[in-house]
Amino acid sequence: MQCGQPPHANRLPHGLPVEQQRLKATTASHALLAAGHSVHLDPALNALATPDSEHDAALRYLAHLAERASAARTSSEVAEVLTEIAAPVNGLLPLIREVVVRGWIAASDLQRAAPSKEPEPLARLGDTASSLSQAAHVILRARNHAARAPQPAAATPPPSNAQPPASRRR
Repeated sequence: MQCGQPPHANRLPHGLPVEQQRLKATTASHALLAAGHSVHLDPALNALATPDSEHDAALRYLAHLAERASAARTSSEVAEVLTEIAAPVNGLLPLIREVVVRGWIAASDLQRAAPSKEPEPLARLGDTASSLSQAAHVILRARNHAARAPQPAAATPPPSNAQPPASRRR
């Protein structure tokens, strides 16, 4: 510690590689925690934390789906992306609908604990869950249509300049 700094402000030596900084900060914070001190460790310095959050991973996944949809060259590639969005069990929309329904139920239960009429936003949240189900159904129908669409023909070689067999000549 340097003079003039509060007792809780600790600094890492300058010039350490990032991974060493993370390891030293994590070790120091755990030693302080074990000694009974209150410690806040910046997540960027926590060597035990994942480098990014689940939220960031979800955003990357959605961006990747958008890229796949934009780059699709066949209707089956489009159908694959639409399946990931609306598949009945593991599709994004049914999972989002499940979150909305659970939020709606929790908010409704809390609202019942404080007696009054169900407010408009809660009623609309239930309608939104229904709309998400309908949207998933529409997307699945579009997926099925895309999956049945004829695929572009493979590039056919140009006609040969070779002479037909003698038996076919006249």
